[in-house]
Amino acid sequence: MKARCRAQSGVKVELSVLDLSPIGCMVRRHAWSAQVHDRILIQLEGLGFQPAEVSWVEGELAGIEFEQLLHEAVLERLKASLARTARAA
Repeated sequence: MKARCRAQSGVKVELSVLDLSPIGCMVRRHAWSAQVHDRILIQLEGLGFQPAEVSWVEGELAGIEFEQLLHEAVLERLKASLARTARAA
């Protein structure tokens, strides 16, 4: 599954979501130069952009914490999509 992110600097990137929870997600950041505490807007599949913050960066991976928790029904739908994406890879 892909996520679109917009940084406060105006940079827009599309990232691969590797894991997802009600409070955030882990993404492969490719060449995105995210730093801890960067404020971003993130758009997950089928949702609008929502405010979030980069909570950690390690190598090519980054953790993103959502400002608002994902509703359980939304989380289950997104996790099902993430599982389908993983099986197709």
